[in-house]
Amino acid sequence: MGLSFSYIKKALVIGSPVVISQLGFVLMGSTDTIMVGKISTVCQAACGLGNSLFFLVMIIGFGVLYGITSLVSIDDGAKELRQSWRYIKIGRLLLIPITIILGAFIFLMTSNFSIFQQPDTVNKLAIDYLNIINISTPFLLLSTLYGSFLNGLGKTIPNMVITFICLVLNYFLNKWFIFGYYFIPSYGFIGSAYATVIARFMMCLLTILYCYNNSIVLSIRKRYKKATSFIVTSKEILTIGLPIGAQLFLEVFAFTASYIVAGWLGDLALSAHQVILNIASITFMFITGISTAANIMIGNGFGAKDKAHIMSSALACGFLVIFFELIFCLVLILFRKPLVELYSVDKELLALAVPLMIIAAAFQLFDGLQNLALNMLRGVKDVKVPAMIAFVSYWLIMVPLGYYLAVPKFGNLGLSGIWWGFVFGLGIASIVLNLRFFLHLRTLKWK
Repeated sequence: MGLSFSYIKKALVIGSPVVISQLGFVLMGSTDTIMVGKISTVCQAACGLGNSLFFLVMIIGFGVLYGITSLVSIDDGAKELRQSWRYIKIGRLLLIPITIILGAFIFLMTSNFSIFQQPDTVNKLAIDYLNIINISTPFLLLSTLYGSFLNGLGKTIPNMVITFICLVLNYFLNKWFIFGYYFIPSYGFIGSAYATVIARFMMCLLTILYCYNNSIVLSIRKRYKKATSFIVTSKEILTIGLPIGAQLFLEVFAFTASYIVAGWLGDLALSAHQVILNIASITFMFITGISTAANIMIGNGFGAKDKAHIMSSALACGFLVIFFELIFCLVLILFRKPLVELYSVDKELLALAVPLMIIAAAFQLFDGLQNLALNMLRGVKDVKVPAMIAFVSYWLIMVPLGYYLAVPKFGNLGLSGIWWGFVFGLGIASIVLNLRFFLHLRTLKWK
């Protein structure tokens, strides 16, 4: 059960397409941020805030759907794939109330936007942006449903290809709708929102078309026989999915809270915070891919009741995460100024953001390790206690500490205070969650 090259290779084969797929998804957001940044830093801040709040709400739905990856991988390990199509059939029905609830919540949020106490110049633009991208909610959730099913099968390449097709499309749509192109008028900042809606619709369409034309999926559908009721399968999906959604919500809400605190520090601080988080999220996507591979591989071992497979998978993925994170630490430190300059050449923003990249390097190391642990725990269906650990780490340590260190009446460290809060909160989460996984593994009685 030691470190095995064959497991490292398998993790890379499964995880690399996820890395590229997730990177493409983040680059869509980066494209929006960079494009609107050419208009003004206020537009850049509004785009970042709008996307942050949108995904804060959407993340609960994503969490429910991400659980399907674990369930399908466990079915695969148990040689019960023919019954896994039930997750798609029931998942589609669950998406009806989920889409209505999440869409309505975003509408209510935009109607009461003053509670976030952001600058008026940012508020108006962010509200308009949110109201338009809310149209993309059903497309985004449907593509996540089918994409999670494919990931559970270990088929991670299709999502990668589709994401990059839509990334290229999103770039040109942003260019055309923001600045105008032939018969397409110039919509300015709000054109980025129109581009996002169209790109997500295409991602949804392409994912569904692939799923219904893939030979393995067709075989599963053909052999599928209804064996459980709607209530039983819904409970199965929600039992694992809701705690994942809760954990992700707590995490994203914590980062959203950091946007709000940064906004209290001024437009410049908010824009700088958005740029650094965007850069860090790109490196984080590499770790998301390896973590997803860990979820799938450990789920296969859990379904097969193979403890040795679970341990070898965990060690291989842990090695890869640490290896890549150390490389990213060096990159963020050594190339901190050129990386920030990709987003803006504003001298005031550079003076604020560039030094913080060193703290961001430490932050992304701990963020990667806690993400790996969460995915490994999902592979063995341990999701409730990790959600509680997340609450303590994010909301009793990270957010309060970041606020205390940042605001003038306490620590007065400004934006760096928020980032030191990230480092301490996620550092504790990474230690506790990894310990839980290996202690949980010892309780399994299989060989």
